[in-house]
Amino acid sequence: MRSKLRNLLTIQTVKPNPKWLYALDTIDSTNNYAISLLDDGMAHHGDVVWALEQTAGKGQRGKTWEAKPGENIMMTLIVQPGQVLMTNPFHLNMIVANTITSYFKNIYSYWKVEIKWPNDIFINAKKTVGILIENVFRGSNWSHAIIGMGINVNQSVFPDHLTNATSLHNASGLRYELREIITDLRAGILNQLLRDEQENFEQTRKIYNENLFGQGSIRRFRLRADDEAFEAKVLEVDAEGMLLLQTKEGLLKCASGSLQWLL
Repeated sequence: MRSKLRNLLTIQTVKPNPKWLYALDTIDSTNNYAISLLDDGMAHHGDVVWALEQTAGKGQRGKTWEAKPGENIMMTLIVQPGQVLMTNPFHLNMIVANTITSYFKNIYSYWKVEIKWPNDIFINAKKTVGILIENVFRGSNWSHAIIGMGINVNQSVFPDHLTNATSLHNASGLRYELREIITDLRAGILNQLLRDEQENFEQTRKIYNENLFGQGSIRRFRLRADDEAFEAKVLEVDAEGMLLLQTKEGLLKCASGSLQWLL
């Protein structure tokens, strides 16, 4: 029986949607929708799910992603790592972050664009993009990666509790075409995946660390298992995706989800 998912494709545009784009008015989560496509056998490498509104957008560690409908990008890119000979999930994470960072630097050269480990993109020290990658395994085979991206684009006002958020519009005074950004980022990530085979891992990591937020500076943190704040120098992210910090007591290696930045 064919899926009923296609019945949700309701956006009417002047230009027809390309075959790779699932354009939705409202959905709970583009990542959830992408996983449903996979389960239904309808997903292909390079497909994108884009929604004007998410009612339950996903963030890291169970958080929600808040964005004003129609003014921002909530999208998910589906990739098959096996098609590009990739075996390291952190390698994919770096490629996505590096591609977004490079793209933003190219469209507005006055921005300071940085990667806040592990999955945020900052413009001028404020959060602009959140990345959530969900990996799908079939047995021991890494079959698909669901790359969710929330991008603050044209929103000018944010809720009071999002004190560290900004948008492309707020950072430049310009307005941007959502579909153009989606098309560019999809092409950029897919092209980089084709070029970036395993032997280029260290070069990818080098670029990631060159754009690392706080790199070489003293920052305040809190371990999620401990209430006490501490200061440490941000060194780099290692080949396992761990953030290396220099504390008064020595070197501290932090896994994703174990550390809170106190900004």
